[in-house]
Amino acid sequence: MDFSKLTDAAEAMRKFVETAAAGDKEEEQPPGGAVPGNSAATQLARDARRSYQKTARWMLAAFAAVGVLIFGSLPFAAIANVELTWPAALWLVGGLLVAVAGIVAAVIAVSLVNEPEDVSLGELDCDLRAIQKTDDKGFVWVNGRPVLTVHKLSAMWNPKLESRIELTNILHGPESSAHLGPNLEADDRPASVTNLIRKLGELESEHAKLAPVVARLTVSTESYEKRVASLSTLLEELRKRRSEHAEPTLDTEINAASSMYAAAATKLDSEQAALTTEKQKLAEVDDLLKRYDDHRELVLAESGVMQLRGTFHLARRVLAAAAVLTLLGGTAYALSLPGATTKAEATPAKTTTPAPKPAPQAAYATGVPATVLVHEGTPAARDLPKECVERSLPAIWIGTGGVPSATGPFTAVVTDPTCTGEITVPRGEGRFALTR
Repeated sequence: MDFSKLTDAAEAMRKFVETAAAGDKEEEQPPGGAVPGNSAATQLARDARRSYQKTARWMLAAFAAVGVLIFGSLPFAAIANVELTWPAALWLVGGLLVAVAGIVAAVIAVSLVNEPEDVSLGELDCDLRAIQKTDDKGFVWVNGRPVLTVHKLSAMWNPKLESRIELTNILHGPESSAHLGPNLEADDRPASVTNLIRKLGELESEHAKLAPVVARLTVSTESYEKRVASLSTLLEELRKRRSEHAEPTLDTEINAASSMYAAAATKLDSEQAALTTEKQKLAEVDDLLKRYDDHRELVLAESGVMQLRGTFHLARRVLAAAAVLTLLGGTAYALSLPGATTKAEATPAKTTTPAPKPAPQAAYATGVPATVLVHEGTPAARDLPKECVERSLPAIWIGTGGVPSATGPFTAVVTDPTCTGEITVPRGEGRFALTR
């Protein structure tokens, strides 16, 4: 085996592992609300998501390490020397395709873990309706527990379905209000995702009605405050002029200004009272809306982590199958290469000394002209000058047996002036042809 190839494979493996295992940084959410963004539940959900994704990347990195060590040390260039004959070609091509299928399956499996799950309550509601029984009033419960439409045995073969069932038992179980929010019970049924969606819609509609009223009253109040302030200034100025110069017309102006001031002050009090009332209503709606928005974020975080757990378990199974496929495919491919069994066949010849036998009847006369070619990068090429590799060389074949095949093995004496000498080429490492 060429150790330089193993070194390159190990270096590539190290770089890939470092890249795949790099952690992601997420921004911290500020606290606040009924369910703060840095609460124990939401923080646990974020930590779980990061843990699953990081573990999946490590799994892919380990899988890639095995793949790089297998294929990084195999001579892919030797495929050109393979004679596609049945059934040897089936092992070679089939093994390569099986290994590639295992690698593709591994990449797809890990990419599943990084795909987003439900991103809205509507999607979550549809997923829950797919596994929980419903009627014209919504979800169905028996003794405070959801009625499922799928059997638990079927979930054993589908990790994603199993996680969805567990999520249904959590969100629609006896403690549903703790996850979905308070006061969501309707029609004598526990709280559900549907009720949370309906509640958020009602609060949004109420907020949309109150916000313009508060804005109008705010502008009106500010306008009357300015009018009252200007009338107050006018009254002070008129009264000052009357104290300095007693004129009959000033009394009339003062009375008129006093009437307008009293009307404006009365209207200002009315607008301020109405504004205070509407602001109080809007504040109550916004407080509830913030509370249920926080519960929506909590539910989506729980849903994402639970479904990610099922996806992770599914990806782990696929990765295990992909590793087996890659190992089997790589083994079949390696054993089908031309030089795979050459050394194994050559070893007994070196260690075993056969008993002397009479020379067999030569099929051709000694010294038959031939041409030979040695492939670059093979052990046989190391014994030749660089300019003698990968080109046809004139030679003399010692005809003591049957004519060698075009891909060897063969032994010949090279007669080229720059490459003279006897050379032995194993099968698949060169080409041989008689010139007559």
